[in-house]
Amino acid sequence: MLRYLRPAALLLGSVALIADPDTAGAQFGRRLKDAVKYNAESRAIHEVVVAQNKVIDAALSADLSSGDDAAGGKLYTDLSNAGRLTVEGVTFEPGTATMTEGSVASLKAIGSMLKSHADLKARLEAYAPEKPVAMARADAVKQSLVKAYAIDESRLETAGYSAKTGERLDLVQQ
Repeated sequence: MLRYLRPAALLLGSVALIADPDTAGAQFGRRLKDAVKYNAESRAIHEVVVAQNKVIDAALSADLSSGDDAAGGKLYTDLSNAGRLTVEGVTFEPGTATMTEGSVASLKAIGSMLKSHADLKARLEAYAPEKPVAMARADAVKQSLVKAYAIDESRLETAGYSAKTGERLDLVQQ
């Protein structure tokens, strides 16, 4: 059956080209041009994200300092007392889940807290104008912590919420 479908599809395509070659050719040309443009844009965006993530990965791969441990201790105390807190300093490129280099200190503090308190489970809640971006941001933070500090993924849940104002990242004790 499939053996006959391909020639039939080719025949129909040929008939369409013969019937109206200008319209079909123009549509094909536009679609091809759009596909090439989209592919080039996607590659460029991917290269930027990879470069930025390499910078953050390099910063996170360094050993935790006593300052990171102190910041992690403060986070743990605040989280234990309130049950949730807004993490200051985790920032993203506008409209993306790509963290900026300025996020490293906060990520190290969270990593230190999680390493020091192996029984702690938390939910990372990201807020952004669009829910998919917020969810991607929460996942990006989780993956950075799992990768850099060997945190068990099951200790971290993620959630993303649409927020008209105030992009932020909250940490909620589970």
